[in-house]
Amino acid sequence: SATGKVAMASNTMASKRARIDEDKTPASGEIDYRVVFSAAQVPAGRAGFGIGEEDVAIEFGASFNRVAHPSDGGIDLAWQAKLRESPKMWDALKFRLASLEVHKTADGPAVTIRVGVTSYKDYVGTNADGVPAARLATLRADGRANHGDAYAHESRALGVETVLETSDGKLVLLRRSEGVAMFRGVFNGPSGHPEPADAGVKADLTNLDGIEPAAVRREMFDAVVKECVEETGIPAAALSRPRLIGAMIDSFGKPDLLFHTRTSLTAEQVGTCLTNASEAWESSAADVVDATPPEDVESRAGADVGKGSGEEEQFRCLRPGEPAPFAHGASVLRNPPTRTDRASGASAMTRAFWARDPRFISPVTRAAVDCVYMLESLRAERGTAGGVREERVMDNALDAAMDHELFDVARAIERRMLTRAGFA
Repeated sequence: SATGKVAMASNTMASKRARIDEDKTPASGEIDYRVVFSAAQVPAGRAGFGIGEEDVAIEFGASFNRVAHPSDGGIDLAWQAKLRESPKMWDALKFRLASLEVHKTADGPAVTIRVGVTSYKDYVGTNADGVPAARLATLRADGRANHGDAYAHESRALGVETVLETSDGKLVLLRRSEGVAMFRGVFNGPSGHPEPADAGVKADLTNLDGIEPAAVRREMFDAVVKECVEETGIPAAALSRPRLIGAMIDSFGKPDLLFHTRTSLTAEQVGTCLTNASEAWESSAADVVDATPPEDVESRAGADVGKGSGEEEQFRCLRPGEPAPFAHGASVLRNPPTRTDRASGASAMTRAFWARDPRFISPVTRAAVDCVYMLESLRAERGTAGGVREERVMDNALDAAMDHELFDVARAIERRMLTRAGFA
C-alpha cells in the first residue's frame, strides 16, 4: 500500500543519510552510478519537465581545472593502451565538472554548474574503466587530504546524454559499438561531450580569461543537439531545445549531464534518418521503447528479462527487416531481452529500459531513467487519481530518490503518495 511504502521509506531514510560518502561514488555491491542532481529538486511548478537553459548558471575558470598528481606519468600509459583497444579515439579538450549546486528558490538560477577544462586523455588516465582501483583510491585520498576535494586530481570530463522522445511516444536507444571506449554492447541515448573549442577555448588551459560563461552554457545545450544529429541523422530543425533533467557520476567518477529532448519525427521517420548518421560507427544497432513505463514494469531489483546463456535472438532495429545501418557489429545480441509478452503487451526492451536492467542499459541511461521517474512522479498535472502504472511510477521514483540520497525529492514523493492514498 502507499502508506506502507511511505513508512518503510521513512524508516530507512536516517540510515541512508548516515552512510553518505563524501565523494558520492557508489560503493562495491551498490548501484554502479549515482544521480547527484535531479530537476525534481527544483521547486514545484518551476522546472516543468526539466530545466531550461535560461535557468542554468555557469561559473567557469582555470581554478576549476584538475590538479596535477605525482603519478601522472601513468596517464600516458593508460592512453596508449586505450588507443590499441579503440583506434578511432582522439585526444581533445573537454569541460571538467568541479561542482554543482542546486538552488531551491523561486527566482534566480535553478542550478549552478562550476566547470574548468581537462582533456580526454586525462579522463582515460584518471576516470575510465582501465584505471586500477588502487590508483583511483590514491588520487581520492590525496585529493581529500591536500585539497579538501576527493576529485581534485581526476579529470571529471563532463559528458552529456539525452532521453530522445519521438512525436509518437517512443524513446530512441542506440547500442554502443565495439569501437567506443566505454560501455560497449549496451544501449543508451544520444551522448557525447560538449566541446570547449566550440565555446572559444584555446589550447592554453591556464588562461581561460575572456570566455563568457554564457558561451559555455550554450555549448552544453548545443552539444546535445549535435550528438542527436550526428548519431541519429535527425535534422537539427526537427529537434527541440534540450531540457536538463539531472546529473550523474559513474563508478569511476566520470560525470554526465542528463537531458530530455523531443523530435517532431515519428519513430519510423527516425529509422529512415539513421542511415544518414555521420557518427554511425559509434553504434551497432538501434531500437525504440515506449515513452511511458508499462503497468508490469519491474523495480530495479526485480528485473528478469534475459535469456539463457549462449542463446541468440535477432534484435529488432528501427527499420524492421533491414540490417542495422552501422559500420560495426550486427543487429544480434547475446542474451537479449526475451520476447515473452506480459499483461501490458510491452516489448521486452521497454521493460528492460524502465527496469534499468544493467545487462542491456548503460549506467548513464539508467541514471536518466531514474530522473524521469522522479520528475514524472511530481508532475503537477498528475493529480491524485491513478492506476497500476501510476503506482509503479511512484514506487520506482521513491526508490530512485532513496537510492541516490535525494531526500528532499523522497519527501516530496512521500507527500504525493499520501495525498493519492487519501491522507491530506
